[in-house]
Amino acid sequence: MDKITRNSGMPVLGQLLSFIPRSNFNRLVGQLGTDRYTKRFTSWDHLVCMLFAVIENVGGLRELCSGLAAHNQSLKHLGMSSMPCRSTVSDANMRRCSELFEKTFISIYKQHYRFFSDSNIPKNEKWLSRLFLVDSTTVTLFKNIMKACGNAMANGRRKGGVKIHTGMWLKEQVPSLIMITKAAENDKNFMPRFKKLPAQTIVVFDKAYLNFGLFIHWSKNDVSFVSRLHKRCKVTWGNYNLLTKEDEQYGILGDCRAELGHSQQKQKVKCRIIKFYDNKEQREIEFITNDMQLAACTIAEIYKQRWQIELLFKRLKQNLKITSFIGDNENAIRIQIWCALIADLLVQIARKGSRRCRLSYSVICGLFRLHLMNYVRVTDLLLKSADPNIYPKNIQLAPNLFDIGPP
Repeated sequence: MDKITRNSGMPVLGQLLSFIPRSNFNRLVGQLGTDRYTKRFTSWDHLVCMLFAVIENVGGLRELCSGLAAHNQSLKHLGMSSMPCRSTVSDANMRRCSELFEKTFISIYKQHYRFFSDSNIPKNEKWLSRLFLVDSTTVTLFKNIMKACGNAMANGRRKGGVKIHTGMWLKEQVPSLIMITKAAENDKNFMPRFKKLPAQTIVVFDKAYLNFGLFIHWSKNDVSFVSRLHKRCKVTWGNYNLLTKEDEQYGILGDCRAELGHSQQKQKVKCRIIKFYDNKEQREIEFITNDMQLAACTIAEIYKQRWQIELLFKRLKQNLKITSFIGDNENAIRIQIWCALIADLLVQIARKGSRRCRLSYSVICGLFRLHLMNYVRVTDLLLKSADPNIYPKNIQLAPNLFDIGPP
């Protein structure tokens, strides 16, 4: 947060932008050639415009350009070289490579990932720091831009859809590995990206991520996984393990050694299948894991932590512009999603930097939205937002004809 203190003469958006490593961004621009043949609207201008759009939740290009025009005198503090018009932003969303924004997100994460680690993990539950959560979320599009999943509507028309595959360390609460695909893309195609996870990692995912070869690879490299048993899996049952009183009180019905794989498969996945009864939903759930040491109730608790990645999707959809788009082509949609993810990183960095901040994520986004172009320190905004002394004083304007009251 030292950058924010030094840059207090900048608007809130400018202070958030200071977390982006500008030298790395300029290097990416040179490598990808995104400013080639560009006269005015540079890649940095494009990034600033899209971050303004997702944080302010603008409804279209007209609102975006009008909002920027209202703060024309402050754009120089954001590093912008020109004031764009609607057609310029639209053309840039269509033609500029979305890979620039993807690599910018990775660059910001690599520089600031130490900020996100949670040091409040209980000493008796250190396994929480080793959890890596995997899931995906689907956003329906307004027309058939990217292939959607499911059946067509009754009139034969099909809307498009985009799927965001995400991997997140539980202790960080921000995504570290992301892939954006068509909604019809199978989840298991995302699994090879997790082949080089560090030892002692516990990967938690839903039953749609099924890859026996990767399961065997993880077992050989001291990486554990916890998932649900897919109904199509061929199971060879083995011996049952004894349950403790703690397991029975938690709701564990059985803990059995098993092997997954067809009879013709050379290498089968050695695992445990744990049956758990969910009192809330009144149903039985079967978990699979290759961890032979942890208690059965701990395995069930590990899978329960997968809900934290659902909270990530919830906060992105509710607080940032990730469910409706200002572009009508695939490249524009990808750019806006990556900019929403970048905005989420910047908000989390500011939140973690203000150690005494106890505000919720939605409240912080609301404050940033209201004061995005206001000249106030982010630390003051998060710690004492109701104090009128932190805001710029009102400027006394010369009276004019409209200031004269009724006769």
